[in-house]
Amino acid sequence: MKKEKKITVKFYLNTMLDAATGDKGQKYYPLYIQVTYNRKNMQLKSKYGEYYEKMDKVNKELMQFEEKMLCKVIRHESSLISGEYDMKGLKQKYEIYSGSVAEALENYLKPKLRLMILKTKDWLVPVLNFNDSRATTGRLYQAASKLFPDLEWFMNVKLQEELEAYSYYQRLYPEIFLSYTFPTLIEWAEGSYKKDLETKLKTTYKNKPEIIKKVTVLIEEAVAKNLKQLEN
Repeated sequence: MKKEKKITVKFYLNTMLDAATGDKGQKYYPLYIQVTYNRKNMQLKSKYGEYYEKMDKVNKELMQFEEKMLCKVIRHESSLISGEYDMKGLKQKYEIYSGSVAEALENYLKPKLRLMILKTKDWLVPVLNFNDSRATTGRLYQAASKLFPDLEWFMNVKLQEELEAYSYYQRLYPEIFLSYTFPTLIEWAEGSYKKDLETKLKTTYKNKPEIIKKVTVLIEEAVAKNLKQLEN
């Protein structure tokens, strides 16, 4: 087993870039990250950070979260190769891997739901705004079911099962994540969230292995589709 090499993550405000100016002339700069691994350095923009006047204004939970995700990505990627990992492509990989599982589900299901709704050819179809981030798959499906009484006629068996699995998954998280604790794609890829989810599913849906399987398969397919971006 290879000895794990040290990963150093430092956050800073990139003052080399143009600043955003506040209403009183304050200068705000984007949050950046410097990663050091195997004697190599890389700088990348924080995915979840914004513009800040000073470093002490940056949310500590945000930095802890991004540092943890970056370390997981590097550990995972380095485990996939036999030689030295040189962080090539880390910027793109981090951007994708650090996305949330919930977002991956929306990216996977919403196009399928939209296609099914378009098949109804109902004149009310345009009122459903699929581009609004607040219009989740669950809300859109609920609204469409009320607007189009014959909606089920246009639904294939696979989508029906996936929407059912989606509803089971949503019940596990009745509240919105208000802090940086949401599960990410890298945590699914390297296995830690798979274990956590399995425990949560077994606790919530006792003696119902079919539900556990449906939810797990759905997330596996949704995450796999999102990670296909890494192949480009």
